[in-house]
Formats: sequence, C-alpha cells, structure tokens
Amino acid sequence: MGAQPLRDECQPVFAVDLDDSLLKTDLLLERIVNLAAHAPLNLLKIPLKLLGGKLSFKRWLSTETTLDYSTLPVRQEVLDRVKEARGRGEKTVLISASLNEDVLNIAQLYPFFDVSVGTSDINLKGSTKLKFLEETFPSAPITYVGDSLSDLDVWDKCQKIIAINPSPYLSWRIRSKSKLTEFIFDKSSNLKFLVRELRPYQWVKNVLVFLPVFAAHRFFDWGPWIAAAKTFFSFSFLASAVYVFNDLCDLSSDRRQKSKNHRPLASGNLSLKTAILLIPACLTLSVVFSWNLSPSVFHVLGCYLLMNILYSFWVKKILVMDVVFLAGFYSLRIFAGGFASEVSVSEWLLSFSVFFFFGLAMIKRFSEIKAQLLSASTTSRRAYDSQDLITIQTSGICTSVLSILILALYLSTGEVKKLYSHPQILWFVTPVLLFWINRIWILGSRGLVKEDPLVFALKDKVTWAVGLITAIIFLKAI
Repeated sequence: MGAQPLRDECQPVFAVDLDDSLLKTDLLLERIVNLAAHAPLNLLKIPLKLLGGKLSFKRWLSTETTLDYSTLPVRQEVLDRVKEARGRGEKTVLISASLNEDVLNIAQLYPFFDVSVGTSDINLKGSTKLKFLEETFPSAPITYVGDSLSDLDVWDKCQKIIAINPSPYLSWRIRSKSKLTEFIFDKSSNLKFLVRELRPYQWVKNVLVFLPVFAAHRFFDWGPWIAAAKTFFSFSFLASAVYVFNDLCDLSSDRRQKSKNHRPLASGNLSLKTAILLIPACLTLSVVFSWNLSPSVFHVLGCYLLMNILYSFWVKKILVMDVVFLAGFYSLRIFAGGFASEVSVSEWLLSFSVFFFFGLAMIKRFSEIKAQLLSASTTSRRAYDSQDLITIQTSGICTSVLSILILALYLSTGEVKKLYSHPQILWFVTPVLLFWINRIWILGSRGLVKEDPLVFALKDKVTWAVGLITAIIFLKAI
C-alpha cells in the first residue's frame, strides 16, 4: 500500500478520500469513459474482466487507458481544508481505493499530503481502509473526509466527520453517530448543470421538422402539426442523448480547452454517473414521443443515431466527410417531419436543404478553426488546419449562394403559382436571404460566430428581423 509513515500517537491526522471527495470525479468511471471513447469494442470485455474481481478489473483498466491527472477537476474547498490542517500541524493523508499509482500521481500535483496511499494488494476501502489507518496511526485523533456509505466504517472510529454531498440516508447514518460533523454540499445546483448538459437551446434546430408542413400550406390541419410536434420532442431528446455521449467521448480534450472546460462534465459539476444514466433516459423519452408515429420516423431517428455514433468515433476526423454528415443531420430532421406529418418532401425542398445546410456546416467548421487561431490553440481531433480556411470559406459561400439560386428557380415553377395568389412577391425573399447568408459569413470570418450557426441565429437580433421580414413576404404572397 506504499511506505509506512513514522507513527506519532499525539499528532492529529487529517485523512481525505480521493474519488468524489478531493476530486469531483471517480477514477474508475473516468477510465471506463476513456475506454469507451478510445477503444469502444473493449467495453465488451468488461463482464469477463469483472469475473476476476474488482482489483483485477482496475488493473486491467489502467493498462488499457491513460488519464491526464492534471486536468481532473479538484474540489477546492477540500484542498483548502487540507492546507489548513497541515498549517495546524496535523498529519495530512490521501487514502483511496483507487490504484496506488493513481493516488501517488495525483499527490504529486498537490504536494500538501504527508502520506499518500492507494490500493496495491487489497482493495483499500471500508473496513480495510480503517484497518490501515488504525495500524499506521494507532492512537491519533482522526478527521476523515469521505462521501459514500463505505466510509461509515472509517467514520465509526474517527474523532471528526467531514462528509461530501451525502445522500439523505447517509446523512441520517452519520448524524446517528453523534460525533463532531461537517457537511460540504456543492451540488445544490445539480439540476441546473443537468439541464445545461442536455443543451435545450440546441433544440431550436429541430424546428426543421415543421418545415414540410409549412411548405405544404397545411396551416390549419392540426393532425400534421401535432405529429410534427411529437417528432420535435423525439428528435430533441435523441439529440440531447447524443450531446451527452459526445461530451463523454470528448471529456479529456474538453478539459484541456479553455472554451470548453467549463462544461458540466468537464468541470466536474455534473457527475459521470449522472451523465451515463442520462443517455438511456433521453433515449427512452425519444421513443415515447415517437411511439405512435410512422415507422419511417423510427428509421430516420435510428439513422440519425447511427450517423452520430459514426461521426463521434471516426467521421469527425475525416476531411470534408464530417461536414457532409453535419449537413445530413439537418436534412434528416426535414425527412422526419415529412414522414411524421405524412407530407411528402419535394425535390425542391430537398435540393435547397442539402446546399443550404452544407453551407451552414461549413460556417460551423470555419468558425471553429478561426476561434482556435485567435486563441492560439491547436485543432482537436479534426482533420483541418489554418491553411484550409480559404478553401472552407470559398466552398461554404458558393454552396450557400447555390441554395438561394435553387430557391429562385423554384419560385419560377408552376407549383408556386398554384400555392400562392401573388407568387411574384416571393422574389423579395431571395435578396433577404442573400443578405443574411453573406452577413453571417462575414461575422464568421471576424470570429464572431462561436457556435452552431442556427444557435447563433437564435440570439441574433438581425436574424430575428430577417425572419420577420420573410414571414411578412410569405403572408403577402398567400
């Protein structure tokens, strides 16, 4: 378990657990997530490896994964208490069921511990942890910082208890011991971080499911609108599951980027356990909302999920193919809306969406590279670099303008004359869209579009004005 310290029966001991105590995360889950992100097929080996016992399982995980200890989120309040205890002359101890090499590596980053010890031959948890403390510090008064039910064994023999975010049941068990106790609650805003992780602001992209109903002029036919609304929520929860999955896969890289290390998972404000449970919860809600819809909607949702998995593991690293997938995600929403509302998606709408959303995807990629250049950081897990900016910009602008050309050609067809009383008024939409698409590209080139273009548009007052003008034009044309 590491070197035995010199015994001093009079010197108080301030002992701290590592997982979910000093750290805002659990190293075992960190390694499992790391395995899922870099070698997903190895997840199939987990049941077999668990048969060899938890200690053997931990050792196997340590050989299959790597952790950047310097980026792991630390609970500053606990670290401050360690410093204070050391200043008072107490012997500070970092003790954990995590592997000894992990504990020693983390202790090197925070040199405020006199003793650092983890699991070597036996799992240093519960009664085993208590035995180590009693044998090493036989008569010393101990303050112990922990977070779980397994720590009750240690707290039984402690002089003082410090509990991190205990559950109501654990709090009751601790209070029943009638000892000097302190509670540290720093997850009171857990719901806030959970909602942030789901990114409901990104759901605005799913409004595209209503486009086929709108384009078919089924304004007062409530059936298609209700079906499209169900599809909206189904797509939204599916997308949220994908966001959580992507954040888990990108956890280590997000922690190294200043623009992303504040995210709920990267910062440790939302636990990995909660995030892992969120994925099946969101998938279930997605199925519930799409249950009575056309089977074709399920096929589109399944295609969207499969494409996102491929994108997360492989496609996002492939030049240009990643942008094709991003554009495809937008188009799939339109297909889903058409299938759900039983409105056929016209070739014109499909052609327009392919070019328009490819252009938006190019803006997204262009803006990411631009932001990285401005922050002097390197591109993470992408196939692009700074010399590709001009090519991306040229391709994106041309594709965006082509989508406006397709719209202009559509406005000349007989279909439009059948749907609108004054179709000539619709021509005013083309300069409005040309203004908007060129403006957003200029803003992107200045580094001002720092997120998904549709999300940026939601916050942009000029875009709202453009939308209002476009709506007025369509109303006048009807």
